[in-house]
Amino acid sequence: MKVSAKTKEKPTPVTVEVNIPDSLTDLTQAYGDAVVAAAAKGAIVISLQAFLRRHIEKGTALPELQKEAAAWRPDVRTVVKQTALEKASSSIKQLSPEERKALLAQLQALK
Repeated sequence: MKVSAKTKEKPTPVTVEVNIPDSLTDLTQAYGDAVVAAAAKGAIVISLQAFLRRHIEKGTALPELQKEAAAWRPDVRTVVKQTALEKASSSIKQLSPEERKALLAQLQALK
């Protein structure tokens, strides 16, 4: 398997060839139970954090978020529905002040 990495300071990726097993049995034989369990736990935590961030952006209240997290399973993606206003608001936050000003002028011209 080819694995690549780069940094902001070094944007040209470096690539190495590494034999990383595909099955759980082969992974535990190659790296041991503790390493595989720790890597899986780390990946699961990161996936759960991404799930929580999607719900934070939606404005989910903590009691409901706790319920959602209890039912959550890794790599089973749930769609967090957003209204058109929520999507637009989220996008607007990413604009520069100049871009926001230009967008506002366009919207006001639509009257």
